[in-house]
Amino acid sequence: MKMNHYIIAIAMVALSMQSALAQTAEHGRILVYDENNQPVPGVVVSIKGQDKTATTDADGAFALDYGDDDVLTFSHVGYLYKENRVKVKAGKDYIVCLKDRFKDELAGYTNHFSEYQSADDNLGAVSTVMGRDLQKYLSTDIITGLQGRMAGFNISQYRGFDLQRTSVNTKGDLIGNRPASYGQMPFSDNTRFTLGARGLAPVVIVDGVEREFFALDPENIESVTLEKDALSSLFLGMKSSRGALVITTKNPTNGKLHFSFTGKNGVHSNIKTPKPLNAQEYSWLLNEALSNDGSKTIYSSDDFRAFGDGSRPYMNPNVNWYDELLKKNALSQSYNLNVSGGGKAAQFIVSLGYNNENGLFREGRQNDYDTNFKVDRYMISSKINVNITRDFTASLDAVARVIKGNQPGGNGSGYSDLLLDIYQTPNNAYPILNPNGTYGGNASFTNNLVAKSMDSGYMTDNTRDIFAVLRMKYDFNRLVKGLSVRFTGSVANQNRTAVIRTKQNPVYRYSVTQDGKETYTLYGRSESQSNNFRQVGTYQKLYGQLAVDYQRQWGPHDFKASLLGDTRHEVVQYDLPMIPSNVMENVKYNYAKRYFAEFALIQSYFNRYAPGKRWGDFWAAGIGWNITNENFMKDVSWLDNLKFRTTYGYTGNGIDNSGYYRYRETFQQNATTSYPQGTSMSNGIFTIEVTPVANPFITWEKAHKLNIGIDFSMFGRRLSGTVDFYNNNFSDVLQTRGKSIALLGASYPTENIGKQRRSGVEIEIGWQDHIGALNYYVNGNWTLEKTKMIYMDEQLTPFAYQRLTGRPLGVTLGLQCDGFLTAEDIRNGYPVMAGYEAQPGDVKYVDKNNDNVIDEYDRTVIGGDKPLQYFGLDMGFEYKGIEFSMLWQGVYNRDIYVSDRTLVEGFQTYGQSYGQAYRNLLARWTPETAATAKYPRLSAGGNTYNYGGMYGSSLWMHKGNFIRLKNITLAYNLPENWSNNILGGLRVKVFVSAENALTFSSCDLVDPEVSFTSSPIQKCFFTGISLNF
Repeated sequence: MKMNHYIIAIAMVALSMQSALAQTAEHGRILVYDENNQPVPGVVVSIKGQDKTATTDADGAFALDYGDDDVLTFSHVGYLYKENRVKVKAGKDYIVCLKDRFKDELAGYTNHFSEYQSADDNLGAVSTVMGRDLQKYLSTDIITGLQGRMAGFNISQYRGFDLQRTSVNTKGDLIGNRPASYGQMPFSDNTRFTLGARGLAPVVIVDGVEREFFALDPENIESVTLEKDALSSLFLGMKSSRGALVITTKNPTNGKLHFSFTGKNGVHSNIKTPKPLNAQEYSWLLNEALSNDGSKTIYSSDDFRAFGDGSRPYMNPNVNWYDELLKKNALSQSYNLNVSGGGKAAQFIVSLGYNNENGLFREGRQNDYDTNFKVDRYMISSKINVNITRDFTASLDAVARVIKGNQPGGNGSGYSDLLLDIYQTPNNAYPILNPNGTYGGNASFTNNLVAKSMDSGYMTDNTRDIFAVLRMKYDFNRLVKGLSVRFTGSVANQNRTAVIRTKQNPVYRYSVTQDGKETYTLYGRSESQSNNFRQVGTYQKLYGQLAVDYQRQWGPHDFKASLLGDTRHEVVQYDLPMIPSNVMENVKYNYAKRYFAEFALIQSYFNRYAPGKRWGDFWAAGIGWNITNENFMKDVSWLDNLKFRTTYGYTGNGIDNSGYYRYRETFQQNATTSYPQGTSMSNGIFTIEVTPVANPFITWEKAHKLNIGIDFSMFGRRLSGTVDFYNNNFSDVLQTRGKSIALLGASYPTENIGKQRRSGVEIEIGWQDHIGALNYYVNGNWTLEKTKMIYMDEQLTPFAYQRLTGRPLGVTLGLQCDGFLTAEDIRNGYPVMAGYEAQPGDVKYVDKNNDNVIDEYDRTVIGGDKPLQYFGLDMGFEYKGIEFSMLWQGVYNRDIYVSDRTLVEGFQTYGQSYGQAYRNLLARWTPETAATAKYPRLSAGGNTYNYGGMYGSSLWMHKGNFIRLKNITLAYNLPENWSNNILGGLRVKVFVSAENALTFSSCDLVDPEVSFTSSPIQKCFFTGISLNF
């Protein structure tokens, strides 16, 4: 009987082998790979409309009897559904490429130690963006691609195109993320964005090592994860209150050599620039402003005519400086080449990248040097993984980066001062060139803008970075089961230099005497081109980490314990070293993937606190319950996953805001004040002063952080999402006492006296499915952030409406505007500021305390008092090689204070003349427009009362709500039959994309994110091609 069973079994195996061999001989072999050219096991392959199925093995191969006209379907829980009518050449492999799911909350993520963290046993609040989403952008940094994609991560772009330079925008204390360090900081390549993870700037971790490093090639990014709760970020020790932004680059893969190339070319332009008055409008309104002030007007009717018809271009010029100096469009490009491969012993990946972004300044053709405003970045990176023995593995990562910035000389002041001059110079200030070809100008405008932009030399900014990380791991499993030791060592070196080659040109005022004689009056001066080299900054960092892990599983019990120590040695320029260190213990346990518990403790050290205050202890704990793994849930087929989790911890925020040995008294020479001596009283001795007063008690800020979350997925993982509620209470927040007075004669120190609360709700939810070959998805995220000032040392005020304690953080106080004064208001004695003689059309302020005078006691909350809300909506589809996606980003309850006097008042005093004014002032108050006016009456040189004095005014507060189409992408993948049978396995993808294509805003005066005088945010349209082989 047994012999019969053996015979039947052997016969079945032989038949199946014969069938498989027949498929290979007749059709060739079909292999199912992912986008990284790695085989995908477990894919269910079937013939559409039939019951025949097969499953891929570890090599991605399968055996299935199909015909040439059959449509094969490929289905896997971790990949998009696919249909394909394959045409396989005999004897050749045919590669079917499966794309990852659009978003997979259950796939896990790479944590801060560069270890895979399963979503099953994660108890923290995390959000992840995959690298493929970042690759839809053409930018010099990856921050652009993160906007609108994560709940709890508010990214605000306060500046458009900019050069990378030393910046501390990602550092800060708990008060509005403002930089608090007085020492020198390392180079940061984020100069355009404010980052807020639950209101605080996150610490950036790249491949397990802390770095201020955003200018990475998106093609090299595997994922970006935001760790937001106390347990997830406790490893940061004295920075653990801030959360971590964990960037993971791509790892080497097994198999034959894999080449990938991506090229992008785009055109970008400013989204919104202010609209200046033309020369005729400007002269008319300036006369009106002077008349309102009772002053003599400047321009005659003959001037109005000449400004309008251009009949006297040198005497009555009309120059739009925006058009003359700024291009409508500029070009950008990006190229990346990756090569990876290897076998069982070793694997590698090497990446070469180049990125170029041009600004919008026009270049001068008369020069043999480049005055273009641009950034060029060259980067090479590599990773090598080596299996030295069965138990001993090692890896080496290396990155070298060169960033070169170029900008017009601008008489040594650079592009930012040049932008400011464009904003402030009226169209009728002077002609670009005089009749004799000299640069135009006058006593008030001694630097011709065209000369300053195109003929004043240039400046270059050069930054060179080298990073290397060595990782080693030894598995002692053969000696002690579950025991392993790992080591990470890193070295970083950054160097920044500048070359300054600037010059200055004189200007001439052209005039014609009554007898017709032309005259040229010289202003300014001529300076030959300089040639200066400047060492801007250096930065070195050494980092070491040693960890011991023990992990065992006994039946349903899963246990892991880790002991870790790390230290950093950082030197910035000539500072003494900064040496933060940590010792951390972590214990994890779960029972049958059903009940979870985790506890972590960390002791942190920092050498810049006073002796006796250098060590701090922080801890966090979490528990979780996955209800879907309970026996009583086995029959609930529609619910795939439902996990409840909570974490609570005691964390710190220090190091970056501690200052430079703030506990020690320091002194500096003050050259602005002196003690006159002798009978002449003319000679002085510079003062030596304390800066600031020392604080021997300064320490880290502290927080108690609670997070409660739910993870769910249902309907075959079609619907999935997370919901998190957090409540974070901060104490010992660094603040300067409000009751301090100037009698001391020195700056007061910051002290650990403040208390704050930050709480909120975060929701991420997504739906993805397929209808036949059409895969589609919709993912959304929404965040509500509430803040409260529990305590601050503020000056006493008799009026509750002026107190900041108990209010949201960052509220703005100012005078409340109630329209404009009428003649009747003035006759009835409506209150104004003391000593001011009001006129109709002046601002009407609310007298809050009813004392019949407008003063500081009438200030009240005029903005920033509502909970901030922001969201992102990502949607798209994939159909037979066609891919489409769009991402919308929005912000609600955001107030912006537009207070630049050039924009909101115009005609500011500029030398012996008046500065620029803008078209928004056409809506000013006049007797004819009193009912519809948006601005007060005009005044030359500015009107302190209408501006709000030093108190501020609600007239300049605008709603900053907006919705922006951050990205829209359309791509096409050449058919796989072409790739396999014509192109020799080369996969080709072409795409077009747009960034910031549309913006809908409550504020039509300026962009809702960028201030008036900053470089504008830009929209970009680009095309690209991606090749994989």
